[in-house]
Amino acid sequence: MGNKYEYIVNRSDDFITLINRDYLYEIANDTYCANMGLDRNQVLSKSVADVWGRETFDLKLKGYLDRCFSGEVVHYVERFKFGPELRYMHVSYYPYKEGGQITHALVFSHDITTLGDIESRLINYEYRDPLTGLYNRRSLEIILEGELLKARRAGADRFLAVLFIGIENLSEINRTHGHSVGSVLLENTGQRIKEALRQSDFVFRYEGHELVVMLSFLTNSLDVAKVAEKLIASMNTPYRHGEVDITLDCRIGASVFPVDGNDKETLVKNATLALSYAVKEDKRFVLFDSRLHQQASNRLKMESELRRAFEQEQFELFFQPIVDLTGRIEGAESLIRWRAGERGLLTPAEFLPLATETGLIQLIGRWAIFSAVRRIAEWSPRFPLYVTVNLTAREFESEELVGVIEKALAQEPGIDPTRLKLEITETECMVHPDEAIARINAIRKLGVDILIDDFGTGQSSLAYLKILPVDVFKIDRSFAQGLADNPDDLHFLTTIIDLVKSRKRRVIVEGVSSAYQVQALRGTTCDGFQGYYFSPPVPAEQFSFFLDRGGLLPL
Repeated sequence: MGNKYEYIVNRSDDFITLINRDYLYEIANDTYCANMGLDRNQVLSKSVADVWGRETFDLKLKGYLDRCFSGEVVHYVERFKFGPELRYMHVSYYPYKEGGQITHALVFSHDITTLGDIESRLINYEYRDPLTGLYNRRSLEIILEGELLKARRAGADRFLAVLFIGIENLSEINRTHGHSVGSVLLENTGQRIKEALRQSDFVFRYEGHELVVMLSFLTNSLDVAKVAEKLIASMNTPYRHGEVDITLDCRIGASVFPVDGNDKETLVKNATLALSYAVKEDKRFVLFDSRLHQQASNRLKMESELRRAFEQEQFELFFQPIVDLTGRIEGAESLIRWRAGERGLLTPAEFLPLATETGLIQLIGRWAIFSAVRRIAEWSPRFPLYVTVNLTAREFESEELVGVIEKALAQEPGIDPTRLKLEITETECMVHPDEAIARINAIRKLGVDILIDDFGTGQSSLAYLKILPVDVFKIDRSFAQGLADNPDDLHFLTTIIDLVKSRKRRVIVEGVSSAYQVQALRGTTCDGFQGYYFSPPVPAEQFSFFLDRGGLLPL
């Protein structure tokens, strides 16, 4: 810091610090150090946790710093202990950029304890959001408790509603147009909401992109939907910014007293649950009901059970044969199953969406690859076959994928790596084609091939498939299902197979379930089949039985 600027900063009565992404102090002015009772060398290059203590850092400071590092300007009022004194501080965090990237948080703290109008200012800071001027989260708790007390006294004819409003594209607006524009839109949206309500209703800034409306006196619980539609119409009116119209994407979740809860905690929880459901199902407005609550409870229970499934070794790979034109097994598709206690045996469709949402899919995918390699090592000495493992889009895009494959192969150094193959859908390849090709090439360098699964259902072009570095395409089961009913379906499927074969690639048809389909497909140029006609997915022990019988299945 230059001497002139250093002099100005150090003369300020405000506490001024600059904190980097490692939560280390790089600048601390004289006022800050003096009030902390520390020399500057006891602050600079020290972590915030070291200076304030781990508990204060974790509970009070880290969250605000992280919000600042994500690009948000943060203001709040909090009490801090300086020696024997407790002081009210108005703290502001500003993102500080170097080279276009946010590298630091610039923190200004102003002591408001000694102000002459301390009481009114404290009330304003403590109970109102400084950006929008709306009541804040703390106010919601107090006012909602009071309104609930009135509603209980009024008896059965009095309803009260809590509406959580999520502005889903506010972060995108901040990134595109700047935080100052986003802040103005948030403030104006709060004003629009107030204008659409009665004087007896309340509007709050809850946190981030969420606002809350409390309808304090309702004689009919069905009126909540009418108010929600009115608010959505008001909030969805575009804002003009320069030459651009900006429309907010707002969703509402609501709960009603006493139907959906008798206390403030339950009403808030159920309204946030309804909002989450509105976002997930792409709905403008969702009113909480017991079905949503049951779904949420079941989801939480399943998530807990899913996390314990690893410890209890409840996952298992089933295997479905892939056969050549003679009916001889050439490979097996591994398909995960979860023996989930009272829930029974679950297929991937019943738990993988939840695993993807919670991030557990990475662990499950890693387990599947390691388990498949162990099976290859067990079967290879007596039967030459390959085993495929399905990858979700998130698994395929993971930077850790190549390393996981390397480690799995290293645990069984005697196996041929070409015996392990991975399946991805054509849709996953088409999202970012260049990146997909680079990732496939990196995997192929390990000796592991990629198969394109469910081919024909996506938007791929043959020009793109010509450069895709894969050797095998699995035609989606939907093409085989109609062969017996419509002769044109066979002609269409034959055309697809011939086009892929013209690119010097192998073709496997999935979903084969009848002798007629087998005979029809044997008249095409495809290379193999897979489906329930030969076998459903079976446990490893039963699949071993197929191999022990020579690996030949009847056509």
